[in-house]
Amino acid sequence: MNFWDYVQAIVIIGAVILASYYVTRLVAKTGGGVYRRGTGIRQVASLPLGKDKSVVIVEIGETAYILGMTQQHVELLDKLPKDELKLIREEQEAPPSFMSSFKEELNKRLHKP
Repeated sequence: MNFWDYVQAIVIIGAVILASYYVTRLVAKTGGGVYRRGTGIRQVASLPLGKDKSVVIVEIGETAYILGMTQQHVELLDKLPKDELKLIREEQEAPPSFMSSFKEELNKRLHKP
């Protein structure tokens, strides 16, 4: 083997690595391919309760299911209409950020509307 054979081998290996990198990025952008998109199931929330135990809220169609999960078992705890779940989310609004609280207080003290 001469010098140009080594260069050719290195260029081919580099091209394969570069192509695999871009294919991986493309798959990541599209959301994991066709198999993931059409499931119609969406995990809304999860709360771990201990080692290998958790409570999960899953949306399927127009219904939200509250599931108790262990490593060996999944149990339906309750189910709600999807619109009821949205009401619960709206009630749990995050407290105002420091910046907005500070700005509001400053405007009060400077007598600005």
